[in-house]
Amino acid sequence: MPQKLPSSHRYIRFAVSPPSTDVLLLRKLIQDALGQSFGLVSSHTYLDILSLSDDGTTLVVRIGSNDAPKLLAAVAASTASPRLSFVKDSTFLPALLCAEPLS
Repeated sequence: MPQKLPSSHRYIRFAVSPPSTDVLLLRKLIQDALGQSFGLVSSHTYLDILSLSDDGTTLVVRIGSNDAPKLLAAVAASTASPRLSFVKDSTFLPALLCAEPLS
């Protein structure tokens, strides 16, 4: 019987609207959203931006499994522009490739 490999990270794919190719702007947007929702300590949550599409419409983030719910809540509550919209998450990075943005 196959066993699941343990993973300490979650990979989350977001749609970016309006598109932005500025990785630092998007990182700051996420940091500000976490700070606004959960305070100064959470604004310094460790995360990696793994991929930003060439046209700036799709963003993939890696974050610790325990911090993923905070990130999703903070992004949902944020009113900043550009707007990040949740598309898909997984513990297996290649699984995000088959997701299409919601319209």
